[in-house]
Amino acid sequence: MDLTDIKGIGKKKKECLQRLSINSVSDLYNYYPKEYEDRSKKFMLSSNIDENKHYFEWTIESKIYMKYSRKSTISYLYASENEKKIKLIWFNDKFSPRKLKIGETYKFYTKVKTDGQNFECYNPMFTNLKDLSIGSIIPIYSLTRSITNNNLRNFINEALKYYNMDENFLGNKLIRKFEFSSKLSNLKEIHSPSSIIKLKKAKSEIKIVDFLKELIFIYLMNKENYYQKLDLEYNLDEILGKLDFELTSSQYKSLVDILNDINSNSPMNRLLCGDVGSGKTIIAIISMIIFGLNKYQSAMMVPTEVLASQQYEKNKDFIESFGLKVSLLTSSTKNKDKIKMDLKKGKIDILIGTHALIVDDVDFNNLKFIVADEQHRFGVRQRQSLYQKGSNANYLTMTATPIPRTLYLKISKLLNLSQITELPKGRGEIRTEIILESMRNSIDNKLKKVLAEGRQVYIVSDSIDSDDKNSVENLYSYYKSNFREYKVKKLHGKLKSIEKEDILKEFSKGNIDILISTTVIEVGIDIKNANTMLIYNANNFGLSSLHQLRGRIGRGRYESYCYLICEKFNEKSKLNIIKNSNDGFEIARKDLKLRGAGKILSTIQHGKNLNDIDYFNLKENEINLCFEIFEFSKEENFKNINLKYLENYFNIDKGIVLN
Repeated sequence: MDLTDIKGIGKKKKECLQRLSINSVSDLYNYYPKEYEDRSKKFMLSSNIDENKHYFEWTIESKIYMKYSRKSTISYLYASENEKKIKLIWFNDKFSPRKLKIGETYKFYTKVKTDGQNFECYNPMFTNLKDLSIGSIIPIYSLTRSITNNNLRNFINEALKYYNMDENFLGNKLIRKFEFSSKLSNLKEIHSPSSIIKLKKAKSEIKIVDFLKELIFIYLMNKENYYQKLDLEYNLDEILGKLDFELTSSQYKSLVDILNDINSNSPMNRLLCGDVGSGKTIIAIISMIIFGLNKYQSAMMVPTEVLASQQYEKNKDFIESFGLKVSLLTSSTKNKDKIKMDLKKGKIDILIGTHALIVDDVDFNNLKFIVADEQHRFGVRQRQSLYQKGSNANYLTMTATPIPRTLYLKISKLLNLSQITELPKGRGEIRTEIILESMRNSIDNKLKKVLAEGRQVYIVSDSIDSDDKNSVENLYSYYKSNFREYKVKKLHGKLKSIEKEDILKEFSKGNIDILISTTVIEVGIDIKNANTMLIYNANNFGLSSLHQLRGRIGRGRYESYCYLICEKFNEKSKLNIIKNSNDGFEIARKDLKLRGAGKILSTIQHGKNLNDIDYFNLKENEINLCFEIFEFSKEENFKNINLKYLENYFNIDKGIVLN
């Protein structure tokens, strides 16, 4: 069945949906909302109403009044709720209020401002009393051009009529025993929630079943026999002796875990977990060097060109000190053809790059070790493509996502896991402060002191060139004119790849004092002299992103400073969590509590939609239930599990258990 068979989807809409990786009817109904807006509870006007949007029912009491100025048009009218009156105001919109008729009652979803007696709202959303888009829980989807939220809701509800029963994973016996609903019922609840309680149950069951697929797949794959005989020779003391620092105990243990794996008779599939800045990459580099010394090729795939260039420049001298050849391959690499030819001939031992590594004409001579860094940023097919360029290659995935101890202990029985639990020695302390925008003079004075000491500064914004006064462009103008004695540059995703690389190289060399950037610097950037970060619009970032960003500083011996800049602040602000903790797991746990969100198992989830949706997470009781179902199913030899679907679901992933 083609997407165009769904009511409302023509050729153009199909092309738009494909930009969201929706290529089939199954993809459509398995495309989960990114969040929900609870418009189900009706509120009444009161003097202590908060600043959030709420659902109200008001009766229109007056005609429309108009005010004109050179720049804008203001339309307004009055409505009532019992004895209370409210002024409804529209800016530059003469048409919406004309739909409201005097004496009629409508649903409104809006914020209300009040001084205790008078009530006002601006550009309110409204519908008639029968319309359920106000008065229910509304799923909010990630969108693309020409696709609205209503489009997706309608398309998905239509697609659910054609649900493929072959996607049912649990047999009836398991559904009855563990009191689950069918997948179809859960999908209907997820896309058209009837209540918060039922929605939570449906989401929980969907993710438990998804994780159960992982456990059964991993268990069955571990029973298959893959054989390798590498007989790697190396002098670990000699390799570690060339480092200008000493590995932490957990770094060393993780390295030993990897070396034990690659010297076994089966190819390695290991997950290396460690908090931001814990030193995962050097463990991968040492492992690749060992393969290179034994005439095998290695590849490290990272998500961005900036990060690929950084890893290449940072590790090139160390790798080449062993007589090995390392190259960089990204979409903007100039000498691609020569690199590809040398790679095919076996003249390159280690290749570091981005998605450019998986292009069809990239051929390895003897690829035996693969590293996926920040791997959750890659799609399953991309990771498969790289794996297929080797022959039973050893596979290491790395993540900064903390895994709770409960899950770690349970899943380590099935998976090869290593955790780096401490930061490298010699790191400066990071002090985090929350500062109001109104204190800009104070901020500037702090910066000038740091810059005068010869250090460098990151300034981060969540927007590039919007009307926001704190966008990259506006901040660039401000710091360029107020810090004229210092070199100021901007870095963001709209720049060409070569420009981004050049700017980062100059910053790394110390030739740029202030780098104003978007979150393009969120992962992997390691510049020891940069000890200060200002994050503007800090309230707009998730806790995990703030923690990742902060991890760019504190990498040298200097005391470091992270300033979270916001317009408003109170004692209950989530920013206090970042201010008071540097513990990645603690922050992730509190992020989950705040948002009902945050990834824990992104490293071992195959489902592309679940991979992308933050709130699909596992809590301790869900982990325990999942393992209970797993153990029960295993005892019954999985006869109540749809193994055929499992095989189709993972397709050619059999070689990469951890991707």
